[in-house]
Amino acid sequence: MSQPTSRNVLTTLYSNYWRASLVAGLYFFLGFVAWGGSRGAIISSSIFAAVAGLGILTHHRVATRSREAVVALILAHLLVGEAILVWQQAHLPLTDYTHTGDAGAREILIYLVSTLIVGTMSMFGGLPGAVLGLIAHYAFIFDPHTEFSFKWVYPILICLTGYIVSSAFFRLDEASGQLETLASHDQLTGLFNRRRLPPEFNRLQGEAAARGRSLLLVAWDLDDLKRVNDRDGHAAGDAHLRAFAEALRDAVRRPSSERAGDSAFRIGGNEFLSLHLDAPDGEQLLARVRERFAAVSAGWVPCERTDLDRALTLADAALYANKVVRKQASGST
Repeated sequence: MSQPTSRNVLTTLYSNYWRASLVAGLYFFLGFVAWGGSRGAIISSSIFAAVAGLGILTHHRVATRSREAVVALILAHLLVGEAILVWQQAHLPLTDYTHTGDAGAREILIYLVSTLIVGTMSMFGGLPGAVLGLIAHYAFIFDPHTEFSFKWVYPILICLTGYIVSSAFFRLDEASGQLETLASHDQLTGLFNRRRLPPEFNRLQGEAAARGRSLLLVAWDLDDLKRVNDRDGHAAGDAHLRAFAEALRDAVRRPSSERAGDSAFRIGGNEFLSLHLDAPDGEQLLARVRERFAAVSAGWVPCERTDLDRALTLADAALYANKVVRKQASGST
């Protein structure tokens, strides 16, 4: 599954879970304090909030790995909450729940909180989370000797509701991702489009400044696109553009855990741009691209401390000079 790197529906939901669970943990902790609960009640109720605090600190680090890791961390936290309920049910005095000594008050409170945990597990974990939550609830919280009533089926109904919400969030997240791709990528080549250029430029320039690295902006122009369109038609011209985009994409470094990735863009027509960290000049880059796609000109400019508009102007001038040299060389031969 893809990494949840953007602020889409699910990444926002996962992040908000930790804030909400911290608030819920503090609510029960402060509630026992205000009620005058036992030491065990106060300490055990604070554990859920404390683990939620750790979850907030580790969430973004886990989120860079995979969505499965994020969900597993949330389910583990909810199981901690279920384990706390089991312990409280077995060890806390009735006075932590009611001054009248009514065991039913404690039973219904723990039952409802456990059911809420089941629904939350199904909402974040889908079917596996639902199954895991129901097993924990019926094995450790629910009394199977209870006469058949609504209490038997209520957790299942909550679980189904959570699963429906989970499915809706996943569909909404997929739609959000598709819209984001359409808005930021060129449909013909799959490269970034002009809209994505300013944020990518800022990202890589910030990376270059933070680590003392060089940043190169390269402007590309296909030399013979018009000739291909006139001779073979626009379908052949589109294939020509895609072939160059593939050659350029292979020349752009992919991101890894040790480094940030470079970026490539189709600005319009036969005009392309690329941004490269730690590239002292474009000669070797241009040579690599021309091994696969010979009919291209390029101009480049270092831009570690240059704003985007100025960098584009200088790169266009360098590109024009390169095209003039190529035309002269072609004419002399």
